Amino acid sequence: MIRLFSFLFVALLSAHAASAACRGFDMRDHLPPSEAAWLDRQMAATPYSTGNHWIARKDGQSLHIIGTMHSGDSRLARVMRRLRPVIAKADAVYFEVTRTEMDKVQGQIKVNPELFLLPPGRSLQQLMTPQGWKQFERFATRSNVNMNLIQHMQPWAVHFFLVPGGCRPIGFGLRRGLDERIERFAIRKGIPTGGLETAATGFKALGRTPLRDQVRILENEVALVLSDAPESATAVEAYFDESVWQSFLLKPRLASQFINVSSRELTRLDQVFHSNILGWRNKGWMKTIQRIKEQRAVIAVGAAHLPGKEGILNLLKQQGYALEPATFQ
Repeated sequence: MIRLFSFLFVALLSAHAASAACRGFDMRDHLPPSEAAWLDRQMAATPYSTGNHWIARKDGQSLHIIGTMHSGDSRLARVMRRLRPVIAKADAVYFEVTRTEMDKVQGQIKVNPELFLLPPGRSLQQLMTPQGWKQFERFATRSNVNMNLIQHMQPWAVHFFLVPGGCRPIGFGLRRGLDERIERFAIRKGIPTGGLETAATGFKALGRTPLRDQVRILENEVALVLSDAPESATAVEAYFDESVWQSFLLKPRLASQFINVSSRELTRLDQVFHSNILGWRNKGWMKTIQRIKEQRAVIAVGAAHLPGKEGILNLLKQQGYALEPATFQ
């Protein structure tokens, strides 16, 4: 079972990394005035809601905090032209996880299968609503996966590696993103690199979401894929506007227009998910960041980790760092 699941996991990872290029709509261009005003208020109330490059200084140390996009986009070449001089002067560069650490992902399945599989005797069909399971069967059949195996995976793993990213790709193993470009440049320049966590930590964060909520999130994502919702490029475009948090705020409100779930419930599920995949990991990373000895370091992590009360920038401020925005592109 574990050997077969390991093979499926790698296949799904490869398929996820090769997701189609973004050709969707920036939904921010189509917001009614009242919704645009709501978004402005929410952004104003969020600490460090904008900016993809900040400098944190304390006791003579300078940390360049760079918000990355994990998937590829041709505009990242322009970003790299700006960032190369910063990276070249760094004593070390830190990422969420290093490429070497990601090479251990498949091994995690054999060492910690409980991170990816449901408890013995449980299945997605038992956990989903009848309507949710019916939609999932339609989706999975269209995706040509092994249903007998896939329904024994934890919902987060199914969602993470099977639900297509399109214009909103997420996750480990994605190529040509800013993280990978920075890491390749640092290695080429002989600059030491390190990770803020292990690959297993990210998977543990995903599994921290209660199983019931994981199931609801998966059902909702499948329903959205099967709906007539247009492909959204909001997250990608907001990233290059250096205001990626706008897409996180809008996502549940936009999704509620296409599936039979209230924006309030979708927002609750998003907050539960983000408290683990973002907030919990950010707090763990701070322990590593505070142990950094280099006087000048670059910390490159997904842009969504920067904003908010539990964001990296606010956590650094609470530790006495002085922060200032820096040029990104």
